[in-house]
Amino acid sequence: MGRGRLLGGCAWLLGGLALLQTLYLRALPPPAPPRRPSKPLPPPRGVLDASGTFRLYRDVLGPPPRRWAPPPDLVLATHGTPGRAAAALGGALEGGRWGGPLSVAVFGVPRAGLGQLLRVLGGPCRGLRGRLRLHVVLGAAEPPPTVTPPSRGPAAPGGCRGALGRVAAADPPSYTLGVPYPGNLLRNVAWAGAAGQDMGGGHGGPGPPGPMGGRFVLLLDADVVPSRGLREGFLRALRGGGPPLWGDGGDPIALGGPPSLQASDGLKGVPNALDHPRGFGVLGEHRGLNAPEVPNRLGSPNDVLGVPNVLRDPNILKDLNVPEVPNALEVPNVLRDPNILKDPNVLEDPNILQDPNAPAPTRPPWTQVVFVLPAFEVRLGTPVPGTKAELQRLWGTGDARPFYGALCPRCQAPTDYGRWWALPPAPHLRVAYEAPWRDPWEPFYVGPAHGVPPFDERFLQYGFNRISQACELHVAGFRFAVLDGAFVVHSGFKEAAGFHGGRGAEQHRNRLLFRRFRSELRRRYPRSPRRC
Repeated sequence: MGRGRLLGGCAWLLGGLALLQTLYLRALPPPAPPRRPSKPLPPPRGVLDASGTFRLYRDVLGPPPRRWAPPPDLVLATHGTPGRAAAALGGALEGGRWGGPLSVAVFGVPRAGLGQLLRVLGGPCRGLRGRLRLHVVLGAAEPPPTVTPPSRGPAAPGGCRGALGRVAAADPPSYTLGVPYPGNLLRNVAWAGAAGQDMGGGHGGPGPPGPMGGRFVLLLDADVVPSRGLREGFLRALRGGGPPLWGDGGDPIALGGPPSLQASDGLKGVPNALDHPRGFGVLGEHRGLNAPEVPNRLGSPNDVLGVPNVLRDPNILKDLNVPEVPNALEVPNVLRDPNILKDPNVLEDPNILQDPNAPAPTRPPWTQVVFVLPAFEVRLGTPVPGTKAELQRLWGTGDARPFYGALCPRCQAPTDYGRWWALPPAPHLRVAYEAPWRDPWEPFYVGPAHGVPPFDERFLQYGFNRISQACELHVAGFRFAVLDGAFVVHSGFKEAAGFHGGRGAEQHRNRLLFRRFRSELRRRYPRSPRRC
């Protein structure tokens, strides 16, 4: 009897446990379905470029956020092969060097590198997609790029920067792709993306100017990086949250109130150029750039390399034999109206003066100004400097020099490095002085997003691609204002031995094209008194 009760109790206990187990299993959430591999997004739609040789695919990562880079803003635009684009993105991330929006145009050769870059931007670097517009250029007959949606996936060694570094390490040497590198087409595509334009045929740059306080673009090659704080300093000046951009009355070398360009009536009907600026305002006295007390004034091109009493580095590279520009604008002193009509949002001197007979300005004065960033190169393996003080230490040890200082000193000489180094320390980013254009200058600069002439896309591979655009800026009436407190750096010294074998033939072809380009400018800007 006792044994039967024991067995019965055990049966009830087992039954109760079975019931509890059933209830527990029913309470659990249903098992997740097996993860399926992400399906590729629909192939992006491509558009042929003007030559019919290349096809452009814009915003391959998807449309930018609705409030992408709301103005005022400064957008970094760059271009390169997949590996160099990856290196540029990694350099922007390093030390928070660039925390703002980016527009990157990638030449999709080699194709394997393009696929690897797109996978990285969909995986460990998917966090970049919120501030990145990525555009791809391929041969016209090539299939479109394959893009997968972002997914978590396994963690990559080294995170995003590590993954980008591996893509960069697999990139072939420059200009050895087996197909011509369309550098100027890529520059236009990147610029148009930064400007927020719908890039139909790859033409960036020209267009109606935006309002003051609008969007600006910093266009760099992929192997060139900006100094730290450049974007923040520029935006602080635009938004009025800091000192004015146009120098300081206590600095005798600061940009004075330059003469108006109103004497150059030939620029009024120039295509691809905005109305000429009416002059810049500066705190302090208003003396023209032709005043005798202002060194390196516009009216005396030969003073550029002969500023007295300026401390100079003995190793500075300059061309002392550059001929004077025969058509440089020399504007006489004119009567000016202190009651100028202004846009209240324009950051300028409230006491700016103007010709009383000139029509009221319809555009901000700096729609035809580009802000030049002195360019340097540092010895390979040297940490890239982030501040002027760090750069000056490398300059003193011989580990930094002007960009292209050994190959083409004249290409950067108009920046006037001696004058830039002699500037007194400034607490904020500012315009230090205005530099007259001289051939064959190829400056890096910040420009207004709209209204800048595009790069001529006929220039392929190496030579005259940026020189030609700077030449057109000059003819179109633009002015070059050199910034202090910011600069750009190329990692590695440029040496003749480090170039590809076809460089000489490419330079010869592009030199012939450049001569034709200059003659075309005379027809394009028939009323401009400027030549290059």
